[in-house]
Amino acid sequence: MPRKSQDLRLRNGTPKTTMQKTLFNAEPDEKPQPPVRIDSDVMREKEKKEKERQSRQENKSKTSEENQTHKEGEKTPSTAAETHSNTHAGHNQAGRTPDYDGFFLQARKIGDVALSFENPLVVHHLDCDGLTSGALAKQAFLLKGRSVPTLMLKKLDDDSVKQIPSDKDLVITDLGAGQIELVEALPNARKTVFDHHPPSKPSDVPMINCHDFGFEGATDACSATTCYFAFRHVGVSAVLGIVGAVGDMQDKNGFSALNKIMLNEAAEKSQVLRQKDLRLFGKVTRPLVQFLTYCTEPLLPGLTGNDKACAIFLKNEGIETNRTDAAGNPKNVCYYDLTVFDRKKLASAIIRYAYEQGVEERLIKDMVGDVYLFPQEPDGSELREAYEFSTLLNACGRHGHAETGIGACLHQPESITAARELLLEHRKAIRSGIGLAKERTVDAGPFYLLDGRGEIQDTVIGVVAGAYFSSGLVTRNKPILALSVDENGALKASGRGNKELVEKGLDLGEVMKKSAETVGGFGGGHVVAAGASFPNTPENLKAFLHKAKEIVEVQLQLR
Repeated sequence: MPRKSQDLRLRNGTPKTTMQKTLFNAEPDEKPQPPVRIDSDVMREKEKKEKERQSRQENKSKTSEENQTHKEGEKTPSTAAETHSNTHAGHNQAGRTPDYDGFFLQARKIGDVALSFENPLVVHHLDCDGLTSGALAKQAFLLKGRSVPTLMLKKLDDDSVKQIPSDKDLVITDLGAGQIELVEALPNARKTVFDHHPPSKPSDVPMINCHDFGFEGATDACSATTCYFAFRHVGVSAVLGIVGAVGDMQDKNGFSALNKIMLNEAAEKSQVLRQKDLRLFGKVTRPLVQFLTYCTEPLLPGLTGNDKACAIFLKNEGIETNRTDAAGNPKNVCYYDLTVFDRKKLASAIIRYAYEQGVEERLIKDMVGDVYLFPQEPDGSELREAYEFSTLLNACGRHGHAETGIGACLHQPESITAARELLLEHRKAIRSGIGLAKERTVDAGPFYLLDGRGEIQDTVIGVVAGAYFSSGLVTRNKPILALSVDENGALKASGRGNKELVEKGLDLGEVMKKSAETVGGFGGGHVVAAGASFPNTPENLKAFLHKAKEIVEVQLQLR
């Protein structure tokens, strides 16, 4: 039976002869349709057929001896038990087909191990993914009638592990895989890891990690996604998993793989609506003039930072900015207060303006994409839309109030109120950081270098680097590396790239890991976003940047 949205009829029943392509999934005054359901059985069947096809091709072109090894020399697991055990493979194996069944079984298994702990402590990272994954773990215990404490760590290193009480059973989220040696060395008798970063080595620590089952942790699943599947049998919220994935920027090309299954499960329960719409911040909470004035990804020349010009622009486009509410009080109009017709009209006007002002085409295309709305949340709330919800949580974690973010995830009213105050501080820090980036960023050859030392906090340097990289102020034909100093005086480096650079060979996780190791530090992350920390000396900085240049030049074939 065709989907409801494919019944192209007007309200009086007259068939439409044509349908214009728009920015939205919904026609005016219709409800956006939930995503087409692609369940795991369908995906597994497709992957089985693809695997059979690849096998036939390999049999034609390879000898039986070659078929026993991967093209990079890694040995193929010989049994399902070997593949699904607690021993982790390190990095994705070349050509490996994602194993959905294995992932789901391991997720449930590790989730149940954690729920069996007698004295649990949830240890999580500071960003949106860290907070949502930590909140999902805490929620799972609450649903079992138990309240558990949480502990936020900015990073996992020799100093930070001293904060972890040795008598606790550890539930570690969004940390641990890349520092598994430190986790192994902890004296705690029982521990589990829920992560999506590439494991640094094989380990017997009970872990659920998408990399071990052929998935990519930068696009297919974040830690919140992982925790959702680990604890979904006790009824945790898929909404938090979606928010975590959006906060981890895994939605830029639409959700895939494990993220997509989670999204569809939420849609079936009417917990989420997906629309094709503008992906700009503030559609729910900002009045239209502020919505345009504070647009930084990308910067809109002549509009960003100029509220009068924005007001004139909206007036010229016939978009109302003020109205009277039902009680007769004046009200500033926000984006979602507009009809679908006017939203389309405004979105088209903004895109046309960006083209006229010479904004990079790739940035303009990135302005439109899947947007996730949570209809069970109140109108006008940051919790109503995934992008604003994720930014609210980032504000909490990156400004030292992780417990406020966890509380907001669990719908504690006082935490939501406090989080809104932190959000104002966070957005101000990002705007200030972008202004500093204009002055302190140089072209360092294979990458841009933003020196934020002494000016930009280490907790937001990565966010600022990403925002500046996406602002349109630099050509995105090379990655950006940004420097800051943490509270202990160590140097922190954050790297950001994009899909096109990754397709050319960029792997910032490798850049950060190997560069930091040359100067006695540590680093890692994903191919498109990563970080490092190392002792702060002029010699170390010079050596780190020299090594980073070497690696990026090789990856992007600049040598």
